[in-house]
Amino acid sequence: MKKNNVGVFLFLGLILLLTGCRQNNLSRNPDEKEITFDYAKLVRMWECDGFKKLEIRNPWDTASLLQTYLLVDKTKEIPSDRPNGVVVRIPLEKSAVFTTVHCSLVDELGAVNSISGICDLEYITNPVILERTKNGSITDLGSSMSADIEKLITVSPDAILLSPFNNSGGHGGLDRLAIPIFECADYMESDPLGRAEWIRIYGMLYGKESVADSIFAQVERQYNQIEEKAKQESGTTPSLLYGLNNGGSWYIAGGKSYMAKMFASAGAKYIFSETTHAGSEAFAFETVFDKGYDADVWLFLYGGTADKTYKDLDRFSSFKSYKNRRVFACNTEKLPYYDVIPFHPERLLNDIYLIVHSEKNEDLIEKLQYYSKLAE
Repeated sequence: MKKNNVGVFLFLGLILLLTGCRQNNLSRNPDEKEITFDYAKLVRMWECDGFKKLEIRNPWDTASLLQTYLLVDKTKEIPSDRPNGVVVRIPLEKSAVFTTVHCSLVDELGAVNSISGICDLEYITNPVILERTKNGSITDLGSSMSADIEKLITVSPDAILLSPFNNSGGHGGLDRLAIPIFECADYMESDPLGRAEWIRIYGMLYGKESVADSIFAQVERQYNQIEEKAKQESGTTPSLLYGLNNGGSWYIAGGKSYMAKMFASAGAKYIFSETTHAGSEAFAFETVFDKGYDADVWLFLYGGTADKTYKDLDRFSSFKSYKNRRVFACNTEKLPYYDVIPFHPERLLNDIYLIVHSEKNEDLIEKLQYYSKLAE
């Protein structure tokens, strides 16, 4: 009886093995050629017969997919035997772009004429987008959180580009429109070059592949050159504090975050590098004080009509960086930081590198693009 049971189990195991092999073989389409990404971890793409298949991984649950897209050239028919996915006809000739950073990127790609609608006009600094909105070439769709549906229907874009959020429960009224929604999840990449590499995807959407590839190649080359230069610096590694106290809490970049990686690339010792978060974390002022009072350099972002001075930060006068006048800030209300830096991390890295290593050469400060030394 036992021998019979063993035989049955072996037979069933063989059937399962053969079935699994058959399914694996069926899942591999010989006509699919993977398009590789060296840094972006949330995307996979394949060149298929008549379309490109793009999978975007769910940033909040990487075991699942956020969305699958089938990019089909407008000059070709949509394949009848296509896999499941949202069909996007490319190149986009009319698009509704809900985020300022992607508006600027589309302009850089040379496809600004393909933007028909935008959101959050009050935050846009790109002069070309502002002028085209003023003359009516681009429609102001209102807030990105509650876009004007009637205007959107009138614009009738080929696709809507927006940023996804965790547990958002969908996109409200947008989901009921027969318009493809492209999830711009690039901001959830934890590597600076990983987010920048999404330039290639947007280039494909707008028919600007060669332009996008050229831009990213330059970003990658310059970023790696600065990182290598930082490795060659001799002497001690300056410690760095990042962020500013706001309403009783100090939001710092986690040790696995985009910014933490950039600080390391610039040759700085980030004082919260041991934390495990990939996003931002809120700390009490006392915690930051204990770790940050002795930091060599202090960087922070802020927005305001008036530039901050050392006088504005006199409560931090005991900080080593304050005493040594090694505090640097970027006023995002006056500079296009959020519009440019996400897809040009090499520019921010260069600023951080110059700041971190400027103690030996103050002339480096004159080359900063976004940060500046705090005024008295």
